[in-house]
Amino acid sequence: MNAQAERWSRQAADDLDTAIALHGLARYGPCAFFCQQAAEKALKAALYTVNERPWGHSISALLDQYCVVFQVDVLDAPQVEAVALDEHYMRPRYPDARTDIESDYDQETAEEALRHAHLILSFLKDGSHHAREDTDDETASSLG
Repeated sequence: MNAQAERWSRQAADDLDTAIALHGLARYGPCAFFCQQAAEKALKAALYTVNERPWGHSISALLDQYCVVFQVDVLDAPQVEAVALDEHYMRPRYPDARTDIESDYDQETAEEALRHAHLILSFLKDGSHHAREDTDDETASSLG
């Protein structure tokens, strides 16, 4: 794994750990945000392993790019979870991006975000869907 991919992968794991810790503190909005961040950074790490230049914060768009690069059938990818996590990029961070307040995030929403983040990271870690022969086997095992 190249250095850029390693940095992003490490940060994805740290963000997921942060989300879990925030869930334990009943900080559900920030928990959901860090779930989004973990998935975003894990996808970027996977793309950096093959010298792609991922751009943006949309997990669903990054997952689409991932599917093209790694020749994965989009129907095999966790698209529903990606779209759901995209909701947590702006909403918990910016008061004017929503009509509710951060405390309106509840335990169920945070737990759903955690499940979605875990699923996406597991999808990347599994790697059994990779069709490209030049994909580094360590890439899949280091993401997660």
